Amino acid sequence: MREMAAGAGFDLREFVAESLGSAIDEHAPLSASDLRILAERLQSRVGQLKARLRSVVTEDPAQLRGLVSAADGAFGAVEALGEDVRSVVDALGEGEGEGSVGGVVPFDVEICRLAVTAKELRREQEERREYMLALEFIARVLEGVRAAEREFRRGELGEAGRKLCEVREQLELPADWTGDRDDERERELKGGGVQAFNLLEDEWASCHSKLGSFLEKLFAKAVGLNVHDSELCIYSSVSCSDSEAGVNVDEMQLSTVLSTMNKIGILDTRLAKTADLLFKQLIDPIVRDPGFAVDIKELDQQGRAVISWMSSTSKKNVMGHVEMFAKLLEVFKFLRTNLLVNNTEWMALLGRVIWPQLTESITANCLRKAVPTEISEFASFRELAQATAEFETSLGRSGLIPDWDETRGDKLRCFSSDVEHHFAVKKRKSVMAKARDLLTTSDYRSHVINHEEKTIRGVDGSDNISLLQAETCSITPTAMQLLEIVDATLQDACKCSPIIAMELYLGARDALLLYHAIVPVKVMEHLNSIHKVAILCHNDCFYIAHHVLFLHFQYYPALPPNVQKSMSFVDFAPLFRRFGCQILEKQMHLIIVELMEVLDQANGFQYLEQRKNYDTSSNAIGKAVIVLESVRTAWQSILAASVYELAFGKLVNAVVTRLINEVLAFDDISVEEGEKLRKLMLAATTSMSTLFGSASEESDDTVGDPANVSSWRKLLRLTDLLDMSLRPITQSWESGDLPSCGFSADEVQHLVKAIFSDTPLRVECLRVIVDSGSK
Repeated sequence: MREMAAGAGFDLREFVAESLGSAIDEHAPLSASDLRILAERLQSRVGQLKARLRSVVTEDPAQLRGLVSAADGAFGAVEALGEDVRSVVDALGEGEGEGSVGGVVPFDVEICRLAVTAKELRREQEERREYMLALEFIARVLEGVRAAEREFRRGELGEAGRKLCEVREQLELPADWTGDRDDERERELKGGGVQAFNLLEDEWASCHSKLGSFLEKLFAKAVGLNVHDSELCIYSSVSCSDSEAGVNVDEMQLSTVLSTMNKIGILDTRLAKTADLLFKQLIDPIVRDPGFAVDIKELDQQGRAVISWMSSTSKKNVMGHVEMFAKLLEVFKFLRTNLLVNNTEWMALLGRVIWPQLTESITANCLRKAVPTEISEFASFRELAQATAEFETSLGRSGLIPDWDETRGDKLRCFSSDVEHHFAVKKRKSVMAKARDLLTTSDYRSHVINHEEKTIRGVDGSDNISLLQAETCSITPTAMQLLEIVDATLQDACKCSPIIAMELYLGARDALLLYHAIVPVKVMEHLNSIHKVAILCHNDCFYIAHHVLFLHFQYYPALPPNVQKSMSFVDFAPLFRRFGCQILEKQMHLIIVELMEVLDQANGFQYLEQRKNYDTSSNAIGKAVIVLESVRTAWQSILAASVYELAFGKLVNAVVTRLINEVLAFDDISVEEGEKLRKLMLAATTSMSTLFGSASEESDDTVGDPANVSSWRKLLRLTDLLDMSLRPITQSWESGDLPSCGFSADEVQHLVKAIFSDTPLRVECLRVIVDSGSK
C-alpha cells in the first residue's frame, strides 16, 4: 500500500516532458503526433498501476480488510458526532428564538452565569485564605515578641535576644534597624502600607530598646573605665536589676552579655565607643609619652581584672621603641583576654577603630621621627623596623588588624620597609627647607664680588674640568650660598643608593626653582622701581645660569645610572638668563621713561634765541646727564663690564636719538637759532662724553666716540652741519661721510631746507643729494 501511495504522486508536466523527450512550452499547443505518443504512454502507465494494485491485494488481503474496517468505523463516529452537534445547534436556535419564556433560562446564558459565579467564589476564597495567612503571621510574630519579653523579664537575656533576632528576620527588618523610621519609610507606610505590620515593628523596637538598654547597663557595670583615676576595671560576671522593666539578673557572664549584644546588633557600636576612649586615654599616650607607666593586674578571685596607667614627669630611663611595643602588646593581650573573652571576631570590631589611629600615631610619633638623617644611622633604624614588623605580626595574629595578611603585612611594615624612600624624602625636604630659609631671610641689598675659578675638580677624583671664566661682577651672598647648597646636595647624591640619589637630585633642582619662585615676590617693590637690588638680581640670575651649565659635567660620572638617565641642569640656564634679561630690560625702560620726561621740559628746543627758552633746554639736558651719571655710578661697580657698556650705551643712545630727532624736526632754523642749537648740542655732547671718560683734551669741539652709542657720531655730525655751508654739506654727502654717520637723504634734504633759503645753490645741492641717493 505504501508503494501505491508513492506511485500515486504523479506530476503530469514531468510525465509529458519525459514522454516527449524534451521540455515543453506552457503557452504552445501540442501537435497531433505528440498527443498520440502521450496517450500511448498514459495507457501503459495505467496498466502498470493496475498490475501493482492487483499484486498488493493478492499478497496481503488481511491488511486491506483492516484498512476498510477502520475507515468504516471512523465514518460511523463522524456521523454520531454530527448528530450531537446538530442537537446542540437546534437547542441554541430555540433559545434565541423563544428567550426566557415561562421562566426557562436559555442553555448558554445559564452557562455564562455559572462561570461568573464560580470566578467570584474563587476570588473570595483566595482573599480569605490570604487574610488567614496574614493573621497567622501577625499572631506568630506577636507571639514571638511576647515570648522575647517574657524571657527578658525572667532574666534569660540570651534567649530573649535570639527570639528578637528571629522576629527581625520574619519582619525582614535591616540588621542595624532600632526603630527609627526615616521620612521615606514613613511616606511608604502612609501611602498604602499595612498598619498592623507597622505596629508589629513598633512592638519589636520597644522590646529591642528595653533589652539593649539593660545590656548597656550590664556592660557599664562589667567594664568600668575611670578616666579621672586612670583605671580600667573588668569583671568576668555581673548582676543588675531594673525595677521599671521588672528585670533582675543575679549573675551573668560578660561573654553572655557581649554575645547577646552582638545578636541584637549593638555590640559594634558599644565596642567602637569603648575603643575610642581606650585609644585616647591609654594607647595613644603610651606611644607619645616615653615615661608613661602601665600596671596590669590579672583576674583575681573576685573575677576582676584591672589595668591602671600614669604619666611620669621624670624623663630619666626614657622608654625605647622596643619597650613601647612590648607595653602595647601587654595592653592588647589584657583587652583580648578579659574584655573580649578571646573572641577573634570581637577583637576585629575593636581593631576597626583602634588600628587606623594606632598606625597613624606610631608612624607620626615614632617611625617618621626615627627616619635617618645620615647614611650611618640606617643600622639603628633597621632594628626599629624589625621590632615594628614583629609588633604588627603579633597584633595581626591576635585579630586586631582587619583583613590581616601575614605575608604582605600592613601599614607599619610597609612604612618601615621603605626606609630608603623616607630617608630620601626627608633629605629632600631638608634641602628645600635650607633653600627656603635662605631665600626668605636674606638681605638682597648686600653684595660681594664674584671671582670665578678657572677650573673645578670632579667629585669622582677625575682630572680638572675646564670652566669658562665668567666676567667679574657683583652678586648677592644668597646666590652663592644657594649654589653651595646645590653642590653639597649633589655631592651627597653621588654617595647614596639610586633611590636616595634621585630624590636628592630632584631636591637640588627644586632649590633652584625656589629662587625663581621666591625672589621676584620678595623684591617686587625693588624690581618695579630703579634700584640697585634689581641689578643684583640680574647678576644673580646670570651667575646661576653660568654655574648650572657645568653641574652635569662635574657630577654626572659619579651619580647612579638611574639619575644619569634623567639628570639635566642645562634647562635652567635659559630660564635664569631670560629672567635676568627681563629685570635689566625693565630697569632700562624705567630709566628711559625718566630721561624722556626730563627732556620733555625742553619743549622741543624751540625759540632758543630767547634766553629763557635756552636756559630751560640747557637745564633739561643737564638733568638728563645727571640721571645718566647716577645710573653710571650705580651700575658700573655692579654689572659685568660688557653688560654695563651695552646697557649704558643704550640709555645714552636713547638721549642722543631724542636730541637728533628734535633738531631734525625743525622746519625753519634761523641763523641765530642755528647757533644756539649748535651751542646746545656741543654742550650736550661734551657733558655726555664725560660719562664715558673719553673727552678729548686737544679740542673743546671734539669729543670721544663711544662704541656702544650707535647715534653718537650722527649727533656730532649734526652739530657740525648746523655751522656748515651748502657746498661742504654737498661734498660730505657725495663722499659718503653723512650716510656713514646714519643720515638718510630725506633727513639731509629736510635739514638743508630748514637752514638755507631757496636759492639756485640750494636747488643744486638738493639735486645732488637726490641723485646720489637714487644710485
